Amino acid sequence: MNPDLELISRTLPCATAEATTVPELGTVISRQIAQLVPHDGYMLRGVDPLTGAACFLAKEHGYGAAFYRALETEEILGHDRHTVAGLVRSACPVAVLDSDAPDKQHSVQHEEIMNAAEVGSEMRIALTLKGMAWGVLVLLRGRGSRPFSTTDAVLAGRLSGPLAGTLRQYVAGRFLRPVRAAPAPGVVVIDGDDIIRAVTVTGREWVRRLVPENVTADEDEIFAHVWNIALAARQPGRQALSRIPGPDGWIVLQAQPLDESGPGGVAVTIQSASSDVLLPAAAVLYGITSREQMVIRRALDGLAVKQIARSLNLSLHTVNDHFKAIYRKTGVNSREELISSLSR
Repeated sequence: MNPDLELISRTLPCATAEATTVPELGTVISRQIAQLVPHDGYMLRGVDPLTGAACFLAKEHGYGAAFYRALETEEILGHDRHTVAGLVRSACPVAVLDSDAPDKQHSVQHEEIMNAAEVGSEMRIALTLKGMAWGVLVLLRGRGSRPFSTTDAVLAGRLSGPLAGTLRQYVAGRFLRPVRAAPAPGVVVIDGDDIIRAVTVTGREWVRRLVPENVTADEDEIFAHVWNIALAARQPGRQALSRIPGPDGWIVLQAQPLDESGPGGVAVTIQSASSDVLLPAAAVLYGITSREQMVIRRALDGLAVKQIARSLNLSLHTVNDHFKAIYRKTGVNSREELISSLSR
């Protein structure tokens, strides 16, 4: 293995451990990767590992909100030549695009975006761990810079797993707790042309929470998550749900079609994530087993250990062992702390 590659793979978890916000996480990852694959700009998109929906974004230089929206649209519709899902299934999780090489472009629309942003070369890396996608990292080089090479792609591909582990570490560090002192659920209504037709007062408040503090954003960026989850709701068989880790708790976006608003109309609900939404995520974030989730659910219902044991046909000893395993995996110290964290 390349010595620099091995060093970066080993130091990534420590380097990113101090990141407290998504922009900080993106900056640290970009600086680490730049030692191996220099670039002029980047976009880091995290996804909900259970639904594949976008859950956070960090970017610097290059593309704006239009690209982020176009990327998600092409991903969901399957129009992109290099979707994250496709890269996950392929032997190599990396795709390189060149604005001057037609065979290395996604689409005419993407070529126009690259030209408008004066991007000459783009590298897209699916961040996967044990077959599960945690996000995508897009590295950019401006026009006039050396295009990304095959060697660059090979090196970046070997970082897919370590980078996915870094995203998992960041998200797992935001323990699965709902937002405290949260406003009432908010609603955003979008028509079939992706025009926002109505937003409740609390809906606008929730949407603003989706943008990291101290980040200047226009309306396209502020409503990016809403548009993306609305698009997912229009696709048959796709779960239109995204769990988003925020600084003061987890937010959930859910969308469903609105027949009365015309073809393609969608209502997006934004609210503090409930334990029912968060517990499935615990399985992938902390390795919580299905039986341990059952124990947690009954504890949230207020059942005592004896009652939990009886309802699951387990011994008291086994139930207590499950609790100990849950505490060890999640970092909480007691049943009371666990219940308090997961309850609104």
